[in-house]
Amino acid sequence: MRIAIVDDIKAEQEFLGKCLNRYCTEQLVPCEAVTFDSGSDLVKTGAFDYDIIFLDIYMPGLNGLDTAARIRTVNKDVLLIFTTTSADFAVKSYRVRAFDYLVKPFTYAQFAETMRLATQALAETASFLTLKTGRSQTRVLLHKILYIDYSNHYIQLHTEDGATVASRMYFEEITKLLAPYPQFLYCSRNCIINMDKVTRLEKTDFILSSGECIAMNRNTVAELRQKYADYIFQKQNGGTLL
Repeated sequence: MRIAIVDDIKAEQEFLGKCLNRYCTEQLVPCEAVTFDSGSDLVKTGAFDYDIIFLDIYMPGLNGLDTAARIRTVNKDVLLIFTTTSADFAVKSYRVRAFDYLVKPFTYAQFAETMRLATQALAETASFLTLKTGRSQTRVLLHKILYIDYSNHYIQLHTEDGATVASRMYFEEITKLLAPYPQFLYCSRNCIINMDKVTRLEKTDFILSSGECIAMNRNTVAELRQKYADYIFQKQNGGTLL
């Protein structure tokens, strides 16, 4: 993992560094970490290709929230974890899709739990399918998939990038490949959605982040709505999703 620690207080940088070193050593996780004395210093590098960025909120110049907003214009996937002495900005932090929020002084146990969830999330987004497309093989990252449907002996993976990947295979085959990943839900005949891409529910439809509307099987609407609610509850409460 590539990790950045952004804090204007050296002692806080060192504490986070020690926690990170301990966690990665105990969990046998390869890790490369760099530190920055301010959000401005990080922004000046123009490089935000990290897996995790720890951000203090109260910093002179560019504060943590403003730094996060700059990061999000370039990297929408990096996990942002805020570290600060006050929880006053907790709600605002989620506007920049913060992954977690550690209030100082936090313990190693609290840090380790956040890292456990973060490494789990990174593992999920790194997962992919390898599909035969014509005479070649194509890898599709699971976290990029919006939904999957089936037509004329081809499964079609619709991604958030606007691309569609088609592969000749039975629908039952793709269902088996996705079985280990609980974010995928069979919602209607020959259609599977990625519940991580659902922004809201209508009466009998899932509305995806792309704006597309995916109909539920009318005979199992209540069951599908409950499965979605259970998945979101488990995810938000740190349940094991793999």
